[in-house]
Amino acid sequence: MCIQRTFSYQIMQEEKTNIHVPHNTRHWLRDSLTCVAEAFVWVGCVYAAALLDGLKAGKGIVPLYIWLICFGWGLVFLLVVTHFIPSNVYSRTARRDEVVACAMKTALAFSVLAFATFTERDTILITGCLLFFVALTIERLILNSWFIRYSTRPAHCEHAVLLCKEEDAWQLQALQQNTYGLKLNHLEIQTAQQLADYLTEHPETESAYCVPSTLQASELESIAHTCREHGIMLRLLPQPVPALNKAMLSECRGSINVLSPDKLPLQSPLNRIVKRLTDIVLSLIVLLTIFPVFALIAFIFIKKQSQGPVLITRHMCGMNGKTFQSFTFRTRHYEAAPSFLDGADDPGYFPFGKFLAKSKLELLPQFLCVLWGSMTIVGSETMRPEQYADYRREMSQLFASGYRLKAGITSYQFPAQTVYNPSLFTFHSSLTKADIWYYRNWGFWLDLRIMLQRIGKLLSNSKAKSINYI
Repeated sequence: MCIQRTFSYQIMQEEKTNIHVPHNTRHWLRDSLTCVAEAFVWVGCVYAAALLDGLKAGKGIVPLYIWLICFGWGLVFLLVVTHFIPSNVYSRTARRDEVVACAMKTALAFSVLAFATFTERDTILITGCLLFFVALTIERLILNSWFIRYSTRPAHCEHAVLLCKEEDAWQLQALQQNTYGLKLNHLEIQTAQQLADYLTEHPETESAYCVPSTLQASELESIAHTCREHGIMLRLLPQPVPALNKAMLSECRGSINVLSPDKLPLQSPLNRIVKRLTDIVLSLIVLLTIFPVFALIAFIFIKKQSQGPVLITRHMCGMNGKTFQSFTFRTRHYEAAPSFLDGADDPGYFPFGKFLAKSKLELLPQFLCVLWGSMTIVGSETMRPEQYADYRREMSQLFASGYRLKAGITSYQFPAQTVYNPSLFTFHSSLTKADIWYYRNWGFWLDLRIMLQRIGKLLSNSKAKSINYI
């Protein structure tokens, strides 16, 4: 089969980096203007740092050539940095936390170059770099918001067609939900002639998405030639694998493209240290501020409304299979039902316990487990040890049997996933898929986003909106 390697290679590289690669002069000009604008942002940060330091007012007007030198150095630094850390502001698939992370990496690398180049590392340079951290992040978010609005306009939408069988049509909604401005039509075809007829009737089509496994090799080659003749991009979708890592590497072994998962984030010792330090710092903040006051209130109300212990300990486990003792506030009448595995509307709940269950404040003592290291704040679903066998079986079917992740106070959830209730736990693969996707795509900003989402749910007392599965 003679299909160019660039078809699948380009789409996988775009999925891996989540950065849209410029293909024409317009994109190059747009990125160049963005780089010049960010150089002016750097000059403004230096000017603001000079004002804050008081040197501007004390030594009169700074000559114009000084600002031109600052602009020139800033432009050179940005050209060097953006070569290694391309901006994902104009990506149709970049999440907000990814835009912020990319901006912070760029600002950090820029600051390193500045400190390595300038011999006078005074307060102006330090303050300017700190201001550049903030200003660059704000500027990237503003540009990303503008690009999203620009991409979703009808005149700038990307019109495409999805070539697959009816059972693979679920990818239609998944692609449209996670790509801004993509107008995708489903076409169940088997021949290149049918595609040619469709492209003739719809000349606005810019690209075609195809699942190679649904077509014969000879027909797929004909479809590739048809796309080239009509000047549209053919994007090959890999065989659908549930919870497949979005960061895939494409390697060419002879004439065959081989896709393999990139190095998993939590396999890095540095990332594990960052996650553990985050757990320690946040758990200490909660245990030293909110927990003592709320524990006293919970002790008074629980003892007043129900007889029995205030805390309940249970043997639980997470993705790693290690059993630990989990602590929660008691929410039900102890003599009526010592087990917590019942719905929140069960009459066995006393009034304050029902409030604890619905607000999830019953989980506050689990920060003790986080501090001790048996749990993490954002991790896998917490389950009973007897349920782990089914969970592990699902992991092996999803090629993730070797993954290890602690049980979390909260976890990642797919948009359509219902709220997890241990009492009604009939093992569902969506729980496992969500945990595996989180493990494969872990990031500090993703953790922060999940935690802020859960806090927003607690404060607003409204139904949580799950993070988009990207």
